[in-house]
Amino acid sequence: MKIRSTIPAVVAAALFLPACSGDSGPTAIEIPLARVEITGPCPTVDEGATCQMAARGITADNQIVTNAVLRWSSNANSIAQVNNDGRVFGLAPGTATITVEASFGQGEDTSRVTVFPCQKNCP
Repeated sequence: MKIRSTIPAVVAAALFLPACSGDSGPTAIEIPLARVEITGPCPTVDEGATCQMAARGITADNQIVTNAVLRWSSNANSIAQVNNDGRVFGLAPGTATITVEASFGQGEDTSRVTVFPCQKNCP
């Protein structure tokens, strides 16, 4: 007898839960995601300053996964860079597009960030 899966291909994210085996560290459990969305954009940041972005994953049945494993990137690293936690660093005046995507490749969202020239207390 053949068994055929009817589950659509979706992105998997990791949800960290306390380990039950006596380990002191978290255990990753894969949760299928249908999409990723930015919930805390940084529309502007001053040159030399930082701004924290936030994002979440959402499953096919609309369950929110706030601690999904995500990848952040910038299309203009000379203007604004972003680290793995979504912190944006304003490097030079201009505009960059920040992208967040599920760590397994599908589901992404973007947000534009404008970096303004530093006016006071510049590094």
